[in-house]
Amino acid sequence: MLVESYYQQIEHEISICPYIVETKLRFDKRALHIAYIEGSIGFIDGSVLHFIEFIDTKEQVDRYKYSFHYQDKKNKLIFRYDMAPHHKSIISFPHHKHEKSEDNVISADPPIFSDILVEIVQTIENDA
Repeated sequence: MLVESYYQQIEHEISICPYIVETKLRFDKRALHIAYIEGSIGFIDGSVLHFIEFIDTKEQVDRYKYSFHYQDKKNKLIFRYDMAPHHKSIISFPHHKHEKSEDNVISADPPIFSDILVEIVQTIENDA
C-alpha cells in the first residue's frame, strides 16, 4: 500500500465521524512507503486526540513509533496508547495503554486509527 492511501484512510475515518468538530493534520512523506503523520482532533465534548504515527506501508502497516493521547476538555488523560519502551513487565511490551492516569498501565496491541475513533465515540456516548 502506498503511504498516501493509508493517509487517505485516516482522512476518510475523520470525515465520517459525527463527533469531530476540528482537525489539524500533518503528513510528512519520507519515502514511497514511509511517512510521519501527526495531528490533533477536537470532539464535540471538548475532548482532544493528539496522535503521531511513523509508519512503513510497504508490505503491511508497520509502526516505527506511535502515540494516541486522548484527553478531556480539562486536559486530563482519558487514555493513551504508545510503544515507549519503559513498561518491560507488560506482556505486550513495548506496546501498552495508559487508562485515566500515567500510572494505570495495561497490556495492549498496537491500535488501528479507526479503532481509536470507535473507542472515543463510545467514551463520548457513555458520558452523555
